[in-house]
Amino acid sequence: MENQLEQLEDSVKRLVIQFNSLLAEKHQLTQQLATAKEQLHKQNEDFQLERERIRSQHEKEKFHLQESMQTTIDGLIAEKNRTTSVVKASSDELLRLLQRLPQMQEGLNG
Repeated sequence: MENQLEQLEDSVKRLVIQFNSLLAEKHQLTQQLATAKEQLHKQNEDFQLERERIRSQHEKEKFHLQESMQTTIDGLIAEKNRTTSVVKASSDELLRLLQRLPQMQEGLNG
């Protein structure tokens, strides 16, 4: 009977050791899980910050591009208006000269 008690005691000791070992492993795994969650949370925050930075940069670049395009368009419109004015002035001058031409020919014939 005493032998059985010793065997039972040894079994209980082994179970306690195994339990403590599993408890330590559980604690280690819990810490690893917490660390992994923290890293995932940090990566998500970093991703969101980078995403916002890129979005903001894109908006600024888009705004500057729109400004640049509008400046180019305004410049082209102004150039077109100047060219139109020059063409109109040239046309008016040519018409004036053409109107004088018959008078000059009459003056030469008469």
